[in-house]
Amino acid sequence: MTSMEKDYMDRYIYQVVRRLPRAQKSEVRMELEELIDDLYADKGSMEEALKELGDPAEFAKQYRKDQSYLIGPEYFDTWLWFVKVVLICSAVPIVAVSLINALTEIPDLPRAVAGGLIRGITNALAACVSAFGIVTLIFTVMEHKKIQFEMKKAGKWSVEALEPVPDRKAVISRGDSVVGIIFIILLCVLLIFAPRLFSVFLKDGGSFVTVPFFNLDRWGTILPVLILSLLAGLSDEILRLVAGVYCRLVLISNIVSGAVQIVLSVVVLKLLPFWNPDFLTELQAAPGSTGKTWLLAHWDPDLVSGVLLALIIVLTLAETGVTFYKTLRSKAS
Repeated sequence: MTSMEKDYMDRYIYQVVRRLPRAQKSEVRMELEELIDDLYADKGSMEEALKELGDPAEFAKQYRKDQSYLIGPEYFDTWLWFVKVVLICSAVPIVAVSLINALTEIPDLPRAVAGGLIRGITNALAACVSAFGIVTLIFTVMEHKKIQFEMKKAGKWSVEALEPVPDRKAVISRGDSVVGIIFIILLCVLLIFAPRLFSVFLKDGGSFVTVPFFNLDRWGTILPVLILSLLAGLSDEILRLVAGVYCRLVLISNIVSGAVQIVLSVVVLKLLPFWNPDFLTELQAAPGSTGKTWLLAHWDPDLVSGVLLALIIVLTLAETGVTFYKTLRSKAS
């Protein structure tokens, strides 16, 4: 068997096993290696051996007990892992924030703990149901589009068209995606359930007084735009996690996601009343002095909006540039 024939065999096996649940991958890989070796010995040609097996997408179906899925085997393990991460990152901060808020609002400790836990668990359940639905919807759309894409290519399969097994240079770091996903989820939770945490905290005797940076009176208008922007980033991270390698689809997703986030950032920071219009007045009237004098002298919402917007644009373009470079490098390798 030549090195090229071995490469085609590896490509074929990769295209089959990547469509199967993780528990089946190792067993099927070994079984396929033996089967292809036998066919190669009979046919005398790797191309003829693989043609005998047929389209790897169709061949993989014989290992599935059911042909209809909401989330298919190719995505199921990632979906299940991702759902666990989302539910934990949604529930824990909500319960913690509700408990902290109750402790600051209710002087009686037993009542504060009980009330905080009840409120936190109720909010956490609502958030988890919503998060589960959003994540499942995103994975369902990706599954559906993937199936459509493969159906368009039906009848055109050939050994020469088999995509190579991804090189290490093309592999997307799972750790980077996980960090990005957790950050987005935590930020969503805090913006929805605890926007007052983004405030100046001033000590007043034994308690704290908060002066929010955001315009909480108009939060019902501002929050949906922020959440849409974060969901665009979350969808891009999920696609990276599922794809696992730098490719054209990942690049397109990154460009579209970045464009959406930049546009929505402009809307939030330049068109909507994002900052607390009474921030300086409330800060001046609030007790305490830590950081107060500096903020009173330097706070400029227009300047802060401009700096944040420039930072978002630079970071988004930098990420797109890195994705573009790594996609080209993976194609060249």
